[in-house]
Amino acid sequence: MSSKALCVLVSCVLFIATVHAQNVPRSLHVWVINEENHSYEEIVGNSQMPYYNQLIKQYGLAAQFYSDQHSSLPALMWFVAGAAVTTNNDTTSCEHSEDNVVRELLKRGYSWRSYQEDLPSAGFQGLYGGTDDYYYRRHNPLIDFTDVCPATGQDLNVVPFTQMAKDLADGKGPNYAWITPDIMDDAHNGTLEAADQWLQDHVPAILARPEFGSGGDGILFIVWDESDLSDDNRCSATVANGCGGRTATLVIGPQVKPGYQSTITYHNENVLSTVCASMGLSPCPGAAQKAAPMADFFKTSESSSSPSDSVVITSPGNGATIEGAVHLIASASESKSVSQVQVWDNGAKLGAYPGDSVDAIYNLAPGKHTTTVTDLDSSYQLLHKSSVTYDVPALVDGLQVVSPAAGETYNGTTVHVVAQATESVPVSQMQVWDNGAKLGAYAGTSVNAYFSLSKGSHTVTVTDLDDQYNVLHRTSVSYSVE
Repeated sequence: MSSKALCVLVSCVLFIATVHAQNVPRSLHVWVINEENHSYEEIVGNSQMPYYNQLIKQYGLAAQFYSDQHSSLPALMWFVAGAAVTTNNDTTSCEHSEDNVVRELLKRGYSWRSYQEDLPSAGFQGLYGGTDDYYYRRHNPLIDFTDVCPATGQDLNVVPFTQMAKDLADGKGPNYAWITPDIMDDAHNGTLEAADQWLQDHVPAILARPEFGSGGDGILFIVWDESDLSDDNRCSATVANGCGGRTATLVIGPQVKPGYQSTITYHNENVLSTVCASMGLSPCPGAAQKAAPMADFFKTSESSSSPSDSVVITSPGNGATIEGAVHLIASASESKSVSQVQVWDNGAKLGAYPGDSVDAIYNLAPGKHTTTVTDLDSSYQLLHKSSVTYDVPALVDGLQVVSPAAGETYNGTTVHVVAQATESVPVSQMQVWDNGAKLGAYAGTSVNAYFSLSKGSHTVTVTDLDDQYNVLHRTSVSYSVE
């Protein structure tokens, strides 16, 4: 058995024994900040990093966290794909088709951003950029997947770091954000003191968000791609060689145990597993599918004296404006058994769900909505209810094919089809046709799928159907495969 495999096995055994009854809380707001190339012992207790060590005292520190390997891009890929994916730190191609966090976020309809300091422009494809080439593409792992190629339009979610302040001011904060300071501010080329100052300058703006307030669902990870390259190759406290060394990973949020230090052995894919568990992403990419989530960091009902009897609606937010489908997430916490959760909107029943939670998507008419969620006991008597009021603006009906682009030539037989429908009536299904042959049908209002097609000229046609399976709109794009 390899040292890494042994380390993972030990981690899983410890996890089961220590936190078998704990769960990761659901979240719609997950942030990751990436720092570079320093070992745990260089960070924890270092007087040059007073802010980082203040965060350790306030929130959670993974005291036995070990990077999977050295080399920037492969090490970072473990955080977003659960695998090394590539050994090429100098790639400028979005050729990697492995499952990744962006693909799973898009399946759920979640928004995402990669905020990159010194990035010259949204979707920039170069290897280096910005002031004195302080932006490094290899510190930006999300841009290298086929899901984020320029033809998909998702590349425009990779934006300069300055865009973050605008997004937050406009109330457009993403569900998932990856943040990389430039090489002088992430401790790659600059000092630890400079990295700490950058965090002190920018992290408070994130923690001031409502989701990081009392009762909020925000989760922030501050991770390091790998340890000091010179001599730290540790895989665990007992395995000295074969991995990327010990790093000082932070877990931050209102539901994190204050001042908690975990002694469980974790790796980069455990962060991704925690993201998947909190956001309901399935399958979780790569090795993260089987890796243990970092559940011991979070407060749970197991550690409290009794449940707080209530129904909590996590999404949508009260007073929000929801464009398109409404994603409802709610859960009940009761001292007695909950048989069912019901959802009502403007007095009309939308659905009933067994158990104590609901995670559903509804296409609602334009206008003001008050959605109420109730929970019922074993005798189907009402226990509690909670309501949110929000607006759904009128949408312009239509269907857009984002990928492939008109006239595009695919150098390979795998074609990525991305399309989105916007309708004023419920959409039951999206269908994809190519050269008159049906490739697939997909429930809901979006398609994000890959197809292996023959070489030659192609015309892809995407249609959306109403609840009676009548075609609402169809859009065709011609392209070629070489």
